[in-house]
Parts: sequence; structure tokens; C-alpha cells
Amino acid sequence: MDKRDSTIDEDLDRRLILMARTVVVLFRQFEQIAREMEITIPQYRFLLFLKRGPKRAGELAVEAAIRKPTASGLIADMERRGLIQRTPDKSDGRSVHLTLTRKGLAKHREFETALARYLPSLLDEGNTDAMLDAFEELAYIIDAKRDNAPVDAGDS
Repeated sequence: MDKRDSTIDEDLDRRLILMARTVVVLFRQFEQIAREMEITIPQYRFLLFLKRGPKRAGELAVEAAIRKPTASGLIADMERRGLIQRTPDKSDGRSVHLTLTRKGLAKHREFETALARYLPSLLDEGNTDAMLDAFEELAYIIDAKRDNAPVDAGDS
């Protein structure tokens, strides 16, 4: 390791490294729960984004940070399973919006409930309320940044 690498490491707040590790571990657990619930994390992201309202396929791909061909496959599978539906765009007859179905909303709720039931097992030590408050604040910050982030029109 050269001097630059050690300087960077010394300047980092160790809590940020621990936070990153925690996210990776949680993601792995969430993937396992998702498999049990017969959903993938990218499909969950689509359901989450569509819960905010109809979107075009390209918009979903950009928000989920996946390529359009991957998004097309996910959309086809989710439509086949009745989780989402295509709705013609009233202002542009060539385009369609994707919307959640009742079954999609139920799947979203079912998955989030399973995640919420899993998380207390991680919080049985320490100040649970303080940890939950910190996560709530982090969630609000992330949502606000995401809501205010510009969407790259060239990607949709």
C-alpha cells in the first residue's frame, strides 16, 4: 500500500466502513428473504418505484440502475405474474406506462413485512430505539436526495 492509500484510510471515519459492511450483510439477508418470497431485489425496486406512480420502462431502468434489456426481462416476468400492467400513455399513443396491480402492491407489502419481521433479530442488543431513529433519519435523507436527483433524459 502506498502513502496515499494509508492517508485515505486514516481520514475515513471507521463508522462509514462499518455502515458499508452492514449494508452488504443486510443485502445478502434480504436476497435470501426475497428468494423465499419469490421476488428478486430488482423486482422489489420496481415495485417500490411504481408505488410512487406510473413510469415508463426506461425510467424504471434508470432509477434501478440497470440496463434496458435487463429491465425488459424483469418487466415481462412481472407482467406475466400479474404484479404490474401496461397502461397506454394518453399523451403519446406510442408509449406505455407501467403501473402496479393489486397483486403487485400485495407482493410489495408482503416482502416489506418479511424484512421488518427479520430486522428485530439484529437489534436485540444495544439501544434499539436509537438505532431505529438513526435508520429512519437516514431513510428520509436518502429519499430526499433521490426525489431531488435529476433523471438523465438520455438514459430513458
